Amino acid sequence: MEIYQVQLEDLRFFSFHGLYPEERILGNSYLLSVSVSKSLSQDIMDDISKTMDYGLIYQICVKVMAEPVDLLETVCQRIAEQVRAQFPDFLSIEISLSKEHPPMGMAGGRSKVHWTLRNE
Repeated sequence: MEIYQVQLEDLRFFSFHGLYPEERILGNSYLLSVSVSKSLSQDIMDDISKTMDYGLIYQICVKVMAEPVDLLETVCQRIAEQVRAQFPDFLSIEISLSKEHPPMGMAGGRSKVHWTLRNE
């Protein structure tokens, strides 16, 4: 069995996710990475309809990142659900989402959530 993976790495967004009022007002910078894998049952041979179009995955990310929610986990879950709906034959979807400079009194750094969905 052949398996291939499509990855979008370190996508930068400015969004308004967060539990605290200042996060919804000021916003924050985020780094998002998405990896989707699937079995390859046929030759791709330059046929986008036989692949997982990373442009479509990116559009899902843009849409979800634009809708403020309280938790990073919710963002990841929404992306995973929409990617699953678009590519139901996936093997796994992995999402990492980092919030730069979370409002916890940290001098720097990021908070990060990693989400994995497996098609079992």
